[in-house]
Amino acid sequence: MYDDLIDIPRLVRDARRDAGITQAELARRARTSQPGVAAYEAGARTPSIATLRRLLDACQYDIELIARPRMRRGAASLERIADSMREDLSRGCEDDALRLLFGFADDFRGSSRPGRIALLREEPPPTGDRRFDAALAGAAELFAREGEIATPEWVDGLGRFVEPWWFVRSRPELDAYVLARTPAVFARHGVFIAREVFDRA
Repeated sequence: MYDDLIDIPRLVRDARRDAGITQAELARRARTSQPGVAAYEAGARTPSIATLRRLLDACQYDIELIARPRMRRGAASLERIADSMREDLSRGCEDDALRLLFGFADDFRGSSRPGRIALLREEPPPTGDRRFDAALAGAAELFAREGEIATPEWVDGLGRFVEPWWFVRSRPELDAYVLARTPAVFARHGVFIAREVFDRA
């Protein structure tokens, strides 16, 4: 409900006052009743979007309706994460860049289906490190499959594969374990990372 985001009574009242008209005049222009206008301004009733549009139009206000997919509060798309990664990597903070990648799981899983699609849709810009560019593509494929949504086409683009293979946060003695625990979609991009880093409680 849009009234969680804006103060509808104040909006109607202020628009009417800015127009220099009475409640009765607003009611006449908006094809409603004066008691209805009074109820909207007092917060006793909430107008429909169509009624709100008529009320504001009568006060010479334009209204814009913006629809956004529901996402976890503070969620960042892979496109935005890539920008932050580039900054972290330019300062030599590889661990911070990895935390952004791992934390994406919470943002994705805490978002609606349309929100999940939006989080993956746009191609991330280059991070300045081909390993991370490939890892972002692997993450997009992993979460698209998990969310049962279409994998974005950008995952197959140039620069989304890395050689030699990158074993993320792995010591040589653990490479066999990481190799066995890496999702196939990451391995396809040359990035080896144990699945459990995305399964935090």
